[in-house]
Amino acid sequence: AVVSTQSTGGEINEKNPIGNKGDLARAYGDLMKQLWCGNSSSVAPRYFKSVLGRCAPQFSGYMQQDSQELMAFLLDGLHEDLNRITNKPYISQDDAHENTADSVAAKQAWDNHKKRNDSIITDLFHGQYRSRLDCPDCNKISKIFDPFMYLSVSLPRKE
Repeated sequence: AVVSTQSTGGEINEKNPIGNKGDLARAYGDLMKQLWCGNSSSVAPRYFKSVLGRCAPQFSGYMQQDSQELMAFLLDGLHEDLNRITNKPYISQDDAHENTADSVAAKQAWDNHKKRNDSIITDLFHGQYRSRLDCPDCNKISKIFDPFMYLSVSLPRKE
């Protein structure tokens, strides 16, 4: 499991102002422990559902919810609860110089991202994409390397 109570020992960041004081990570870890290490043939995730609803009221109650919204919130919430960075520095995001090699610019952008975001979720689910804009008027080339946690892709329709 990505998060378990034992494996997160010292990694829960209870002081992150945009986290959930570690509550979401602990509840998720307990759920994973019940699922994978328990003796029951079924598990009712009541405690996890309760904590999830406290952390994100849109998931309280029993209305049907969008699975992508749940996964986005869960990954982000776990990341913030497990973020190893306790004091996030301000990092300005600049375009890569057009003469800078992509590998150099990408590494610099990733290193800057890791100065604020460093968790098991970052290790497993964050990536980076490059965008490039060529100005036809001034011929300036702008390259940006942006981090992502998930990508939305549209599914083709069968006709």
